[in-house]
Amino acid sequence: MSIYIKNGTPLREPSLCESCSRSFIARGYGETELVVVCQSLWPERRMHFPVRACTAYLEKNKPTYKEMEEIAIVLDRVALKRDAGFVRVDEARNSGERIDLVLDENSQ
Repeated sequence: MSIYIKNGTPLREPSLCESCSRSFIARGYGETELVVVCQSLWPERRMHFPVRACTAYLEKNKPTYKEMEEIAIVLDRVALKRDAGFVRVDEARNSGERIDLVLDENSQ
């Protein structure tokens, strides 16, 4: 039988600081040798507990908006023969284009 407590304390979840780009983490050889400094606060503060929720959290493995703009492909509408993107089903049926689906016997 399991018991659910609404808004209860979560058990043994990893700290948000582990995946935050604004945190400084230093680990020693022992289990308790850990220093976590939050660099999004001013002045920077040492965190003495695992963080469950943070309003300044910024995931380090997720690109920023500026980085996504830099790697984006710009489509030139003049060079394209038709508009890029999705089309409605009725427009696709009326266009007269044929789509062939070829199934390979080896891909199962």
